[in-house]
Amino acid sequence: MSFHQMMHPRQRAQFQAVGEFLYIESCPASVSITTERGEYRLKPGAQIIDPQLSGRVTVENMGEAGAVTILCGFGRYIPPADGQQVAVTQMPEMVLAPEQQVEVAKLPAVALVDGQQVIVSQLPKVQLDDNQQVTVSQIPELSLAAGQQVAITALPKVQFETGQAVRVYATNPLLTKPVGGSGIGTSLLTIETSAATLAENPSRCHVLMKVPSANTQPITLGNGWELAPGEQLKLETTAELVFAGTDGDTIQIIEVIR
Repeated sequence: MSFHQMMHPRQRAQFQAVGEFLYIESCPASVSITTERGEYRLKPGAQIIDPQLSGRVTVENMGEAGAVTILCGFGRYIPPADGQQVAVTQMPEMVLAPEQQVEVAKLPAVALVDGQQVIVSQLPKVQLDDNQQVTVSQIPELSLAAGQQVAITALPKVQFETGQAVRVYATNPLLTKPVGGSGIGTSLLTIETSAATLAENPSRCHVLMKVPSANTQPITLGNGWELAPGEQLKLETTAELVFAGTDGDTIQIIEVIR
């Protein structure tokens, strides 16, 4: 266990010591250490050996502002020589006092075995810089309590591959926005040799057709849909339309164009 903190002159801090030694790894000049069994003034490299050391420790920086690092553990601490490292393979069980916290500034790389999981029950508040993004590749299954709702205000752009589809299930009617156009085109078709044709138009949203009241006979659309004189029809199609009727009769056309 270790204590590491930037401290101002005469600043005090507390932490929970666990073990039998307390080693001053670094401090600006000296620190005042108060344990439940006594008070000490120590310089870097000094340590306290006490089998009953565990408990709350108060640290006071007696020098200039700077970093104070204190190590705690069992046995006697032997600082490594230059370039050497100390590997801690096991730590005793730690008991924190009420409302006491342990700040972890850095963790080593962790390798999980097959089937092993890490469960994170709570994360601190995260603040992103301007234009910074967080990519979430997978989220766990969510279970909502009775009456609980999730509100989604925006979704990213979604692109479907060829053949992909999204099924929508709803108990209420789905309202869709009407398809509109940016312009219209009008024309008048005249029956000649008993037929007339409105050409295919991929830019067309829909077409309005009206048989003038002056016509003498009905107009037939396709294979048998009759439009009587004065009748009108709207079709949402871009396809070619073929009409049949009496020569000289006309059909009024309005095409709504995208």
